[in-house]
Amino acid sequence: MEYVFDVFFEECFLTMERSGLKSRSGRRDVIDHLNSVISGCIEGRPTATAQLAVGLAVQSAIDYHRKMKDDNFRVCMMGKYHNVLYIALRIAWDWSLEDSTVIRLLLEEIYACENTFERLFLGALFGSNAPHFIAGWKSDFKDQDENLRAMVFFLHHAGKTRLKLPSYSYVYRDIVPTKFIDIPIESCGKAAPLRVAMQASAPDILMILLRHGADPNPDDGGSSPIISLLDKLREYENRSYPYQLVSCLKLLLRCTIMIELPYKPHLFHVRKEMFQTKYRLLLEDNLIPLDQLFGVPTLKSICRCHVRDQLRNNFQLPRGINRLQVPRKIMKYIDLLD
Repeated sequence: MEYVFDVFFEECFLTMERSGLKSRSGRRDVIDHLNSVISGCIEGRPTATAQLAVGLAVQSAIDYHRKMKDDNFRVCMMGKYHNVLYIALRIAWDWSLEDSTVIRLLLEEIYACENTFERLFLGALFGSNAPHFIAGWKSDFKDQDENLRAMVFFLHHAGKTRLKLPSYSYVYRDIVPTKFIDIPIESCGKAAPLRVAMQASAPDILMILLRHGADPNPDDGGSSPIISLLDKLREYENRSYPYQLVSCLKLLLRCTIMIELPYKPHLFHVRKEMFQTKYRLLLEDNLIPLDQLFGVPTLKSICRCHVRDQLRNNFQLPRGINRLQVPRKIMKYIDLLD
């Protein structure tokens, strides 16, 4: 069966123009053709399963890309030779491929050429039409809902295989292993997906990212997400705060033990006074919990953050929560659902 897919890519791409997969319709035609080949392989071999056939198809796409790259001195030729990986990405999603190892190889192959996963994240964050205006290409998913579900699908497999990729750290000032979910988006100022969701005032997407282990304080060179939200809320001097912004703030506060005061290296009492002066209205409107700012956080809040940190560091969010031997209500609390 491997031979069938190898021949498919060789023959399909032999006469195709280099820009043949630039358009979404061009990629869709190849995907439909490949789906037919997969269905034929399954029907033609009683012992073949859909998962086996799809896994082999995705692996063949990866192998074809590597072959073309090797022939070009290990430099990706882009065009159709790179877009073959997005054919494989869509095939894996269409057939709900369960082989996390193959999906990991596919994601690593994409990242080796692009150093970002914006083609996966942008459609989920802004809708399927937005990527065309932001990055010059169209999403392969029909709408934002499908793109969002696909993003969760790949987040699941990346977490299952503990996928980390080299990315620049502003804390260490060096290239360090970074989780798939925290890889910066190039077209959005190299901001982490969580920060982009926050800046877009999208609490539903922010919730999904946090539940799947996104770092609530991403190492992407930006300021504290909570302080950034407070600065945005502070702009509403009429105190008519947008629900989406308030919801984003509440979600981030669930994952934070203490709000770190800005204005370092001033002494604490000076920083406290400066903070109270700048965010006076927000403090009066109880948008900032005092126990997370100047006081002592509740024990249950501290425990939730520490448990989530352990699960996040071990790639166990959110699926690992169900394995904890605690009551269902506490599971919901740890999972940010309560």
